[in-house]
Amino acid sequence: MLEHRVADATSTGSARTSLLTAWPVDARVAAFGERLADALRRTWADPMVRRGTLGTTLVAAGSISPAFLPADTFEHPASPLIERFGLEWLGTGAGRVLTTILLAVGMALLVDAWLRMRPVHGRKAPSLAWLLWSLPIMLAPPLFSRDAYSYAAQGQIVLRNMDPYAVGPFWVPGPFADQVDPMWVDTPAPYGPLALQVQHLVVSIFPENAYLSALAMRVPALLAVGLLAYALPRLAERYGVSGRHALWLGVLNPLVIMHFVGGAHGDAVMVALVTFALLLASRGQFVTSAMTIAAAAAYKQTAVLALIGVVGMALQAQGDLAPGAPARLRAMVRHGLVYGGVTAATFTAITAVSGLGWGWIPNLSVPVSLRSMLSPPTFVGSVVEWLLRVAGMPESVTSAPVPIAQSIGLLAGLAGIAWIVWRVAPRNPVLATAGALLVLCASGPVIHPWYLLWGGLLLAAVRLSAKHVRAVVFVTLFFVTYGVVDATVSNGTWALGVSAALWMIARWRANRRRVHEQSDEPVLAAALPRT
Repeated sequence: MLEHRVADATSTGSARTSLLTAWPVDARVAAFGERLADALRRTWADPMVRRGTLGTTLVAAGSISPAFLPADTFEHPASPLIERFGLEWLGTGAGRVLTTILLAVGMALLVDAWLRMRPVHGRKAPSLAWLLWSLPIMLAPPLFSRDAYSYAAQGQIVLRNMDPYAVGPFWVPGPFADQVDPMWVDTPAPYGPLALQVQHLVVSIFPENAYLSALAMRVPALLAVGLLAYALPRLAERYGVSGRHALWLGVLNPLVIMHFVGGAHGDAVMVALVTFALLLASRGQFVTSAMTIAAAAAYKQTAVLALIGVVGMALQAQGDLAPGAPARLRAMVRHGLVYGGVTAATFTAITAVSGLGWGWIPNLSVPVSLRSMLSPPTFVGSVVEWLLRVAGMPESVTSAPVPIAQSIGLLAGLAGIAWIVWRVAPRNPVLATAGALLVLCASGPVIHPWYLLWGGLLLAAVRLSAKHVRAVVFVTLFFVTYGVVDATVSNGTWALGVSAALWMIARWRANRRRVHEQSDEPVLAAALPRT
């Protein structure tokens, strides 16, 4: 019997050994998996991470409503999944109230968790909190925007070998066109060729399913947030700023979870690549940095402003720069031509490989066809237009203020960016890049909440005073509230959104008092830049 047992044990052990031999696991992969699992366990142990995850889970549950799903989802005949699980009642008045409550409470919990995780008195924001907060909403409908449906339609256009710069979603009738916001059904794509080919790749996995294609647009966005979580703290530390504070203020920011992951916006990839490019430039890898900016611009063209930061870092790295404005100007022009040329050449190569051409250039005016009251120039022009209408002025007069104000805003923005290039970039390249992107956003004719993340995230890698940190927190809460109230208005239960807004204001004031009463730890530690 003993011999049989030994023999059986030997044969079993041999089978296991042969199985492991047949499926070898690289030691580095295994070590990475162990580190990832350990980091997830430590992250989940933080009660604020669990609170934020509960918040995004409630947001995902509250997204099953007319505010986010296509209008005919709950109409008879309802969507097959809605019918299968008996959720038609969520389209009724009581259902809308319930989903709105879940949405508002979920966002409130996420904001509360974020505020409590602020790294004061030695507290360290868990590195993978962004991932655990994102997972519950990966299968939720596109949140706070319908752009993901446009991405899916554009990917389908490329899949059918049509020119996305010449035709709009109207040319792919059926589910792909039906789910796009009616405002953009006839408009061709304004995005760069890399963005369109990524959308093409995503749609090719679900070629006949517009909804799943739209949800899958979150995968590039989630990967981009992961790159941000890697690059932003390291960029901050190279300029003497606490990496843990940069992670909290930038990556864990509720707007990132709402719009980059929830909304699946391509801006996430653009911002992540810009941040990584600045990190490369801070290490002296200027050519690679310029090529990375080209990839970011091939996703969204505004990324070219990051060359301001690269040129500023090149100036700082130049040891033989003579004093005086003329020498600085010559050096800036030289670095701008060199690294701008690398960016242009790389962008041209990406365009050639994509096979999509340069049709995006005339389409850059597509987004500005929307009247955005969040844009200061558009708001001022609209107010003047309203006053002229009240005064009984003819249409030829009342139609002028908005375009005039928008033109003035763009000129003021260009002047502001020029000043930033000359005065700020040589001293603080990261701040210059953030400032240029924010000035472009504020002076443009259209602002969406996620546009503020272009430069706003980079502020997390800049040495800010406590007052400026509070300003960033206030702006974050304002636009979180804006998104919640906008969704609740769509559900016809706006009072709940206003209530959530008041709660967030009260929570922010309470957090501000709590931090003020504590002895302030410098939120931006004085770490020396690495050499």
